[in-house]
Amino acid sequence: MTLESLLAIIVFLMMAVVGTDISRAQLAASLRMRRALVGGTLGQLVVLPALAVLLIWLLQPHPVLSSGLLLVAVSPGGVLSNYYCSVARLNVAFSIALTTVSAVVALVAMPLLFAAVVPAALGLEAFRVPVGEMTARLLLFLLLPVALGIALRHRFPAALERGRRVVRAFGFGLLALFLVLVFADQRQAAAALLGEAMVLTVSFTLLALLAGWLIGHVLDLDRGDRAVLAIEFAVRNVGIAALLAVTTFHQPEFAVFSAFFVLFQVPVLLLAVLLRSRMTRAAAGQ
Repeated sequence: MTLESLLAIIVFLMMAVVGTDISRAQLAASLRMRRALVGGTLGQLVVLPALAVLLIWLLQPHPVLSSGLLLVAVSPGGVLSNYYCSVARLNVAFSIALTTVSAVVALVAMPLLFAAVVPAALGLEAFRVPVGEMTARLLLFLLLPVALGIALRHRFPAALERGRRVVRAFGFGLLALFLVLVFADQRQAAAALLGEAMVLTVSFTLLALLAGWLIGHVLDLDRGDRAVLAIEFAVRNVGIAALLAVTTFHQPEFAVFSAFFVLFQVPVLLLAVLLRSRMTRAAAGQ
């Protein structure tokens, strides 16, 4: 089986797992926060591609990493954001709603954003972005499996609630398999780009966290929901980015940055979450 086929299966299953974590009650409650959802979603669409272009101009990374970063930056929010918010005891329902809305908007926004930022960042005026093909793949591997997961959650709520840990562990297992496959297939490129990828990932993550927090401040959210928005800005759907790199652009080396993005971002965000939890407990103790 080819890398393209394996990634397609993994991404579909990962997105279905995401859907099983979304209940109609959670969405209904969070959708009432319309101002926060609209502002947070639009902020991601505008700010994150701009941050990616800025970092490419400043750091001048390898073209493979530049292309990979642009794909990641225009991707919708990633499911790991919900996990980080859960660990930090934040508003997980708000996080899930942001991730879901981001996925829906990505159907139209992601191809158009990528077509707009590639010339600005890489100077490739003649670069052709297959907008129709990207949209079709997003529909097939993003919205369809998420909708399937939501339907399963609605049909078998008790069973999925009892098996939540197993389902979540399955999702993490799929993510680990994704990393192994990409690194194994592109091991030479991965070895050569490791240092640059780490700098690029950490820089983008820190800037995205700051941008999300500041936009939450502008939206007049409380400190907890600002933290949710910061995490949502930082965490991207790397599975979708990697799948498009392999299947739509036929450039599997672009997927290397997606794998590095997960690998290097996890410790940064876990540290941020732990520091926030400690500061919250200290403030409560006072």
